[in-house]
Amino acid sequence: MKPQFDNQIMSSMLLWFDNKLLTKGEAFQNTTGQFYSVSDDYYGYYAFASSYSQIVSDASIAGGVLPTGGADVLPSTPGLYIGGTFVDVGTPPLEAIDYNNGRCYLNQSNSSDITGSFAIKDFNVFLTNQTEDEILFQSQYTNRNQISGIVPTGLEPDTKTYPVVYLKNDGSYNEPFAFGGQDNTVMNIRAIVVADSQFEVDAIGSIFRDQRMTNIALFDEADMPFNSFGGYRNDVQYNYTGIAATKNDSQQMFLEDVNVSRFDRTLENEVRKFNPNVYSTIIDFEVNKIRFPRL
Repeated sequence: MKPQFDNQIMSSMLLWFDNKLLTKGEAFQNTTGQFYSVSDDYYGYYAFASSYSQIVSDASIAGGVLPTGGADVLPSTPGLYIGGTFVDVGTPPLEAIDYNNGRCYLNQSNSSDITGSFAIKDFNVFLTNQTEDEILFQSQYTNRNQISGIVPTGLEPDTKTYPVVYLKNDGSYNEPFAFGGQDNTVMNIRAIVVADSQFEVDAIGSIFRDQRMTNIALFDEADMPFNSFGGYRNDVQYNYTGIAATKNDSQQMFLEDVNVSRFDRTLENEVRKFNPNVYSTIIDFEVNKIRFPRL
Protein backbone atom coordinates (compact mmCIF):
# COMPACT_ATOMS: atom_id res chain seq x y z
CA MET A 1 0.00 0.00 0.00
CA LYS A 2 1.13 3.53 -0.72
CA PRO A 3 2.15 5.48 2.44
CA GLN A 4 -0.59 7.77 3.75
CA PHE A 5 -0.59 10.96 5.81
CA ASP A 6 -0.50 9.12 9.16
CA ASN A 7 2.55 7.17 8.00
CA GLN A 8 4.24 10.45 7.10
CA ILE A 9 3.49 11.94 10.52
CA MET A 10 4.80 8.94 12.46
CA SER A 11 8.00 8.68 10.41
CA SER A 12 8.61 12.42 10.76
CA MET A 13 7.92 12.23 14.49
CA LEU A 14 10.45 9.43 14.91
CA LEU A 15 13.20 11.38 13.15
CA TRP A 16 12.37 14.59 15.05
CA PHE A 17 12.25 12.84 18.44
CA ASP A 18 15.57 11.13 17.82
CA ASN A 19 17.23 14.35 16.71
CA LYS A 20 15.99 16.37 19.69
CA LEU A 21 17.14 13.69 22.12
CA LEU A 22 20.61 13.66 20.56
CA THR A 23 20.97 17.45 20.25
CA LYS A 24 19.16 18.89 23.30
CA GLY A 25 20.09 16.01 25.57
CA GLU A 26 23.45 15.10 24.02
CA ALA A 27 22.21 11.55 24.61
CA PHE A 28 25.03 9.65 22.92
CA GLN A 29 28.47 8.27 23.63
CA ASN A 30 31.37 7.83 21.21
CA THR A 31 32.95 4.40 21.31
CA THR A 32 35.02 1.92 19.34
CA GLY A 33 33.47 -1.48 18.83
CA GLN A 34 33.60 -4.74 16.98
CA PHE A 35 30.96 -6.46 14.87
CA TYR A 36 30.45 -10.19 15.51
CA SER A 37 28.86 -12.87 13.37
CA VAL A 38 25.28 -13.60 14.47
CA SER A 39 22.98 -16.51 13.79
CA ASP A 40 20.65 -15.00 11.20
CA ASP A 41 21.51 -13.78 7.72
CA TYR A 42 19.67 -11.09 5.78
CA TYR A 43 18.39 -12.20 2.37
CA GLY A 44 21.58 -14.12 1.68
CA TYR A 45 23.96 -11.53 3.14
CA TYR A 46 26.14 -12.34 6.13
CA ALA A 47 25.07 -10.40 9.24
CA PHE A 48 27.52 -9.06 11.81
CA ALA A 49 26.21 -7.26 14.90
CA SER A 50 27.75 -4.89 17.41
CA SER A 51 26.93 -4.98 21.12
CA TYR A 52 24.63 -1.97 20.63
CA SER A 53 21.33 -1.92 18.80
CA GLN A 54 21.35 1.66 17.50
CA ILE A 55 24.23 3.69 16.09
CA VAL A 56 23.95 7.45 15.50
CA SER A 57 23.41 8.08 11.79
CA ASP A 58 22.53 11.81 11.87
CA ALA A 59 25.42 13.96 10.64
CA SER A 60 23.90 17.06 12.26
CA ILE A 61 24.76 15.79 15.76
CA ALA A 62 27.67 17.93 16.94
CA GLY A 63 30.44 15.77 18.39
CA GLY A 64 28.85 12.50 17.30
CA VAL A 65 31.25 10.14 15.52
CA LEU A 66 29.77 8.42 12.48
CA PRO A 67 31.32 5.14 11.27
CA THR A 68 33.77 6.48 8.68
CA GLY A 69 37.45 6.04 8.01
CA GLY A 70 38.62 9.06 10.00
CA ALA A 71 40.26 12.32 8.97
CA ASP A 72 41.71 10.93 5.75
CA VAL A 73 38.31 9.88 4.45
CA LEU A 74 35.56 12.24 3.30
CA PRO A 75 32.87 12.68 5.99
CA SER A 76 30.26 11.45 3.48
CA THR A 77 32.08 8.12 3.05
CA PRO A 78 30.64 5.61 5.52
CA GLY A 79 32.50 2.39 6.16
CA LEU A 80 34.22 0.09 8.64
CA TYR A 81 37.60 -1.53 9.13
CA ILE A 82 37.81 -5.16 8.01
CA GLY A 83 41.04 -6.84 9.00
CA GLY A 84 42.48 -3.40 9.81
CA THR A 85 41.75 -1.96 6.35
CA PHE A 86 39.07 0.68 5.84
CA VAL A 87 36.31 -0.44 3.45
CA ASP A 88 33.65 1.89 2.01
CA VAL A 89 30.03 0.79 2.08
CA GLY A 90 29.31 -0.69 -1.33
CA THR A 91 32.88 -1.91 -1.77
CA PRO A 92 33.13 -5.69 -1.43
CA PRO A 93 32.64 -7.28 0.95
CA LEU A 94 30.83 -4.47 2.88
CA GLU A 95 27.28 -4.18 1.54
CA ALA A 96 25.69 -1.93 4.19
CA ILE A 97 25.74 -0.55 7.72
CA ASP A 98 22.39 -0.95 9.48
CA TYR A 99 22.37 2.00 11.88
CA ASN A 100 19.05 1.29 13.59
CA ASN A 101 19.99 -2.27 14.46
CA GLY A 102 23.72 -1.79 15.06
CA ARG A 103 24.71 -4.21 12.29
CA CYS A 104 26.60 -4.52 9.06
CA TYR A 105 26.03 -6.85 6.12
CA LEU A 106 28.70 -8.53 4.02
CA ASN A 107 28.22 -10.23 0.66
CA GLN A 108 30.69 -12.99 1.52
CA SER A 109 31.83 -14.89 4.59
CA ASN A 110 34.51 -13.25 6.69
CA SER A 111 36.93 -14.36 9.41
CA SER A 112 38.71 -11.01 9.90
CA ASP A 113 37.82 -8.56 12.68
CA ILE A 114 35.26 -5.94 11.71
CA THR A 115 35.66 -2.76 13.76
CA GLY A 116 34.71 0.88 13.71
CA SER A 117 34.45 4.07 15.73
CA PHE A 118 30.92 5.35 16.13
CA ALA A 119 28.47 7.06 18.45
CA ILE A 120 25.88 4.94 20.23
CA LYS A 121 22.58 6.33 21.46
CA ASP A 122 21.77 6.59 25.16
CA PHE A 123 18.17 5.81 24.15
CA ASN A 124 17.17 3.58 21.26
CA VAL A 125 14.05 4.95 19.55
CA PHE A 126 11.52 2.78 17.70
CA LEU A 127 8.03 2.97 16.26
CA THR A 128 5.70 0.34 17.68
CA ASN A 129 2.15 -0.97 17.54
CA GLN A 130 2.47 -2.81 20.84
CA THR A 131 0.29 -1.88 23.79
CA GLU A 132 1.70 -0.35 26.96
CA ASP A 133 0.94 -3.62 28.72
CA GLU A 134 3.08 -5.59 26.26
CA ILE A 135 5.96 -3.12 26.45
CA LEU A 136 6.05 -2.61 30.21
CA PHE A 137 4.58 -5.73 31.79
CA GLN A 138 5.27 -8.56 29.32
CA SER A 139 8.75 -7.77 27.98
CA GLN A 140 12.06 -8.47 29.65
CA TYR A 141 14.91 -6.09 28.90
CA THR A 142 18.66 -6.30 29.20
CA ASN A 143 20.59 -3.19 30.16
CA ARG A 144 22.79 -2.09 27.28
CA ASN A 145 25.79 -1.55 29.55
CA GLN A 146 25.54 -5.11 30.87
CA ILE A 147 25.68 -6.43 27.30
CA SER A 148 28.88 -4.50 26.59
CA GLY A 149 30.48 -5.52 29.88
CA ILE A 150 30.35 -9.32 29.51
CA VAL A 151 32.23 -11.52 27.05
CA PRO A 152 31.98 -9.50 23.81
CA THR A 153 29.29 -10.67 21.42
CA GLY A 154 26.84 -9.25 18.92
CA LEU A 155 23.20 -8.64 19.76
CA GLU A 156 20.88 -11.32 18.46
CA PRO A 157 17.80 -9.86 16.70
CA ASP A 158 15.32 -10.77 19.45
CA THR A 159 17.33 -9.12 22.25
CA LYS A 160 15.53 -6.17 23.83
CA THR A 161 17.81 -3.63 25.47
CA TYR A 162 17.12 -0.45 27.40
CA PRO A 163 17.14 2.55 27.76
CA VAL A 164 14.61 2.69 24.95
CA VAL A 165 11.67 4.81 23.77
CA TYR A 166 8.72 3.43 21.82
CA LEU A 167 6.55 5.84 19.79
CA LYS A 168 3.01 4.82 18.89
CA ASN A 169 0.00 6.32 17.17
CA ASP A 170 -2.55 6.92 19.92
CA GLY A 171 -5.46 8.02 17.73
CA SER A 172 -6.42 10.93 15.49
CA TYR A 173 -9.37 12.92 14.17
CA ASN A 174 -10.23 15.75 11.77
CA GLU A 175 -12.10 18.84 12.92
CA PRO A 176 -13.45 21.61 10.63
CA PHE A 177 -11.12 24.60 10.40
CA ALA A 178 -12.27 26.80 7.49
CA PHE A 179 -14.75 26.91 4.62
CA GLY A 180 -13.77 25.04 1.48
CA GLY A 181 -13.03 21.70 3.13
CA GLN A 182 -10.04 22.74 5.22
CA ASP A 183 -9.64 20.67 8.39
CA ASN A 184 -7.33 20.54 11.35
CA THR A 185 -5.97 17.00 11.64
CA VAL A 186 -5.20 16.25 15.27
CA MET A 187 -2.99 13.26 16.04
CA ASN A 188 -2.10 11.96 19.47
CA ILE A 189 1.28 10.26 19.75
CA ARG A 190 2.53 8.49 22.85
CA ALA A 191 6.16 7.95 23.81
CA ILE A 192 6.72 5.08 26.25
CA VAL A 193 10.07 5.56 27.98
CA VAL A 194 12.01 2.69 29.55
CA ALA A 195 15.09 4.10 31.33
CA ASP A 196 17.67 2.87 33.81
CA SER A 197 17.58 5.80 36.26
CA GLN A 198 15.27 8.45 37.65
CA PHE A 199 17.69 11.07 36.33
CA GLU A 200 17.10 9.88 32.75
CA VAL A 201 13.32 9.85 33.24
CA ASP A 202 13.33 13.44 34.52
CA ALA A 203 15.74 14.62 31.82
CA ILE A 204 13.83 13.20 28.87
CA GLY A 205 10.55 14.54 30.23
CA SER A 206 12.09 18.00 30.61
CA ILE A 207 13.48 18.03 27.05
CA PHE A 208 10.18 17.24 25.37
CA ARG A 209 7.87 19.18 27.69
CA ASP A 210 9.76 22.31 26.61
CA GLN A 211 9.20 21.57 22.88
CA ARG A 212 5.51 22.50 23.23
CA MET A 213 4.25 25.11 20.74
CA THR A 214 6.99 24.42 18.19
CA ASN A 215 6.95 23.14 14.61
CA ILE A 216 8.04 19.70 13.40
CA ALA A 217 9.21 19.18 9.82
CA LEU A 218 7.14 16.78 7.74
CA PHE A 219 9.48 14.52 5.78
CA ASP A 220 8.29 13.28 2.40
CA GLU A 221 8.91 9.72 1.29
CA ALA A 222 11.88 10.94 -0.77
CA ASP A 223 13.40 12.51 2.38
CA MET A 224 13.49 9.25 4.32
CA PRO A 225 17.15 8.51 5.00
CA PHE A 226 17.37 4.72 5.05
CA ASN A 227 17.21 1.92 2.49
CA SER A 228 16.01 -1.66 2.98
CA PHE A 229 19.30 -2.56 4.71
CA GLY A 230 18.92 0.25 7.27
CA GLY A 231 21.81 2.12 5.63
CA TYR A 232 21.93 5.48 3.91
CA ARG A 233 19.56 5.77 0.98
CA ASN A 234 21.50 6.24 -2.27
CA ASP A 235 24.66 6.37 -0.11
CA VAL A 236 23.84 9.98 0.86
CA GLN A 237 24.74 10.81 4.44
CA TYR A 238 21.67 11.69 6.53
CA ASN A 239 21.50 15.18 8.07
CA TYR A 240 18.25 15.93 9.90
CA THR A 241 18.90 19.65 10.37
CA GLY A 242 19.78 20.10 6.72
CA ILE A 243 16.57 18.45 5.48
CA ALA A 244 14.34 20.16 8.07
CA ALA A 245 15.71 23.58 7.07
CA THR A 246 14.30 23.13 3.55
CA LYS A 247 10.72 22.77 4.81
CA ASN A 248 8.38 25.77 4.58
CA ASP A 249 5.31 26.38 6.78
CA SER A 250 3.11 24.13 4.66
CA GLN A 251 5.57 21.28 5.18
CA GLN A 252 5.49 21.36 8.96
CA MET A 253 3.14 20.23 11.70
CA PHE A 254 2.51 22.05 14.98
CA LEU A 255 3.19 20.52 18.39
CA GLU A 256 0.13 21.79 20.24
CA ASP A 257 0.62 20.12 23.60
CA VAL A 258 2.94 17.82 25.58
CA ASN A 259 2.06 15.99 28.79
CA VAL A 260 4.54 14.01 30.87
CA SER A 261 3.02 11.51 33.30
CA ARG A 262 4.27 8.92 35.75
CA PHE A 263 2.78 5.61 36.82
CA ASP A 264 1.53 5.31 40.36
CA ARG A 265 3.51 3.19 42.79
CA THR A 266 1.37 0.08 42.29
CA LEU A 267 1.91 0.03 38.53
CA GLU A 268 5.59 0.88 38.95
CA ASN A 269 5.99 -2.13 41.22
CA GLU A 270 4.31 -4.34 38.64
CA VAL A 271 6.76 -3.18 35.98
CA ARG A 272 9.70 -3.97 38.25
CA LYS A 273 8.54 -7.53 38.78
CA PHE A 274 9.73 -8.20 35.24
CA ASN A 275 12.51 -5.61 35.10
CA PRO A 276 13.75 -4.72 38.60
CA ASN A 277 16.04 -1.87 37.53
CA VAL A 278 13.73 -0.14 35.07
CA TYR A 279 12.30 3.37 35.46
CA SER A 280 9.47 4.38 33.15
CA THR A 281 7.37 7.33 32.11
CA ILE A 282 4.90 8.30 29.38
CA ILE A 283 5.02 11.42 27.20
CA ASP A 284 1.87 12.29 25.27
CA PHE A 285 2.10 14.60 22.26
CA GLU A 286 -0.72 16.35 20.41
CA VAL A 287 0.28 17.45 16.91
CA ASN A 288 -1.90 19.53 14.58
CA LYS A 289 -1.80 19.95 10.83
CA ILE A 290 -4.09 22.26 8.85
CA ARG A 291 -4.82 20.57 5.53
CA PHE A 292 -7.36 19.75 2.82
CA PRO A 293 -7.82 16.01 3.47
CA ARG A 294 -10.39 15.42 0.75
CA LEU A 295 -8.37 16.84 -2.13
